[in-house]
Parts: sequence; structure tokens; C-alpha cells
Amino acid sequence: MNYQFEKNKLYNYLGQHLVNVFKEQKVFIAGGTISSLFSNREINDIDVYFRNEDSLTEIIEAVWEDSGDWINALTEKALLVRVADTEVQFIHFKYYEKAENIFESFDYTVCMGAFDFQTEEFILHDDFLKHNSQRILKFNKNTDFPVVSLLRVHKYKEKGYNISKPEFLRVALKCMDMKIKTVEELKNHLGGMYGVNYDKLIQLKEGEEFSIDLILDKISDITLSDEYFIEPKKVEFKDIDEVIQRIQKQPVKIVQINENTYRVTRNGTLKEIDYSPKETIEIEARDFIEGRKFYKFVNKVNGKYMSHWDKEFEYKVDSAAKPKEDNYLYFNEKGEILKSFYRNNGVLLEAYIPFDSFHSKNSSYGILTKKAYILREVPKEEYEAWSQD
Repeated sequence: MNYQFEKNKLYNYLGQHLVNVFKEQKVFIAGGTISSLFSNREINDIDVYFRNEDSLTEIIEAVWEDSGDWINALTEKALLVRVADTEVQFIHFKYYEKAENIFESFDYTVCMGAFDFQTEEFILHDDFLKHNSQRILKFNKNTDFPVVSLLRVHKYKEKGYNISKPEFLRVALKCMDMKIKTVEELKNHLGGMYGVNYDKLIQLKEGEEFSIDLILDKISDITLSDEYFIEPKKVEFKDIDEVIQRIQKQPVKIVQINENTYRVTRNGTLKEIDYSPKETIEIEARDFIEGRKFYKFVNKVNGKYMSHWDKEFEYKVDSAAKPKEDNYLYFNEKGEILKSFYRNNGVLLEAYIPFDSFHSKNSSYGILTKKAYILREVPKEEYEAWSQD
């Protein structure tokens, strides 16, 4: 089944902007959103999972809002943000090649549904529909956070789900098997689900040694604390780079060109940054620029390649193109030709840019250069296929 109704309902809830961004980054939505869609319940949250860290970084850049209330929470596991009127949670503690890998870390089969924006298809566990229709909880002993699973039983009961005594015992025994030795490990398993105030209340005082009994006593006294009824303060971030720095775990590929620092994105394009990633892999700039091709849409008039911007400027195959006076020529990188101002308008030229002629890349996806050698006209079917890669 293609579940077209559920797909349409999901797309309508997200809005066209988010749908386009999710398609471009080939993300998954999984868990409670999918359960709500197939159980005819109101959608309360959107959990987004990623194939790799680059996709996460690029999606944050795509939906970033420079406002104090854009971020609702940032933990070691997830980033909760507001996009328009929709709350979206970006899961960043682990990345997944396919939806089935996500299910391996989920706690109950009723959560094991996903929508893959790469294929635009639903992926459902064999028991997903059955157990949601029966409103029963079946536990996955391989889940990453069994303590949270135990706490979630109450939430599911409020929604009309039931768990048998043997299944509840399986959850409890899995929790007993955990080896928690520090406050940070405990917080990691709790997932930050109680917010900033809760984190403060289970911190150890000077001279205290960690023990489960001590933490149990602290938790029992939570409601007696003056801070319990105070709404946690939202952490504000000054700029997007600060957010990305907190999330990044893998070394970032960077290129230094003409005093500018660029991050090499997942699709090989340049993104200028003004922060210092925690770990980097620096790529030799000359090899990077001269080892790739650049592209430009132009008008083809009577066999001549004429600029869209300057109707009298001609590009010639097998010849060097240079701008007039103190101007620059504008080109696109392969991964961004469909973001060109003149995309699909005219024909596409492929060019080689000497490193010494390369000036910079601006925020409008444009490569600025003082010289470019025009190599060929790219067939339309060829460059259209690139966008499917």
C-alpha cells in the first residue's frame, strides 16, 4: 500500500517549506508522528532522523531563524526548534542509513513507523499496524534508553495503550541490567526529558559520591525544591554557528582560500564559516579548486553563448573568459546548479577555474572568478541526472 492519505496529511501538517527541505536532505521522520498518522490522533511532535551529520548541519542552516525563541532545547541527543508554528526535533546522537536501523533503537513496536523523504514512502515494522490497532505495548530489549521506556509506559496508558505484566517485567529487568556509575550517565539515559531544572536538582554537591540510592533521594525531594515550579530558562544562542559547534561530532572538512574559511558540505560545495570547528580536516586549496568543474547557464543565440546578465558578453568553448573592467565572472558549483538564478534558462556551460583566478564564493551560491576556461556545453539530460544522485 502507498498510504497516500497519510502522506498527504503529513505534508499538509509540515508545510511546503519543510517538505522541500526534508526531501533535499533525504531525512526520516519516525516514531510518534507516524503512530499518530495511522491511529488518527493529533500530531504532537516531529522527530527527524538523519543519514549523516552533514545533512543535519545543512538542514539547520536551511531553517535557521535569528531569534531568541527559535531553539526550545538543545541536549546531547536532540535539538528542538520552532519552524513557523511547528515544533521539530532534530535527533543528533546517532545517524542511520535506513529506517530499519532507527527501529533497532526504539523501545516499542507501536513507534516503529517511519517516512523516508528520499523515497517518499512509509516504512513500517511488521507488527506496527497490528499493535497500534490492539493498543498493546511490546518492548524491544535492544532499545538505547530503557529508563525512558519505563517512564513512557504512563504516557502510553493515558493514550489507551496497555502493557502486560510480562512485558512490563522485561522493561524493568532491562533497567536493572544497566551499569550507571555517574550523574552524567544517568542524565544521558533520562534524555533530558525533565528539562534544565531537573538536571540541576540531581547534581552532586561537594563531597557527595554517586550512588543510585543518593539519586533516588534527590528525585524524591524534587517537588519540595523552590525551583520545581519555575519554568526552565531557554538557552539562547547568538548565531547558527554556535549551535552547529555544539552538535558536531565528526571532523569538518575545511578549505582556506584568500583569507576565507569554507566548510566542504556533503555534496562537495563550499559554505563560508566564521567559527572554528572543534576538529577539522584541512584540504589543500589549489587541489580542491583545480580538481573540479564549475557551471553557468547562458543564452544560446545563433550558436553563440551569451551572458544573461550582460547581453553583449560572449562565452566561447575552448577559450578563456575574462570579465570587463574590475568585475567578476559568476559560476555555480556542480551541487548547486539548480539554485542558479538562471536555472534551466538557456544552456549550461562547464568551465575550469585556475586557482590563482578564484576570488571567493558569496552567499547567493555564486563563485566569483577573474578567469574561466569554457570546456563544453553540458547536455540537459546529463545535468538533470545530477540532481538525482
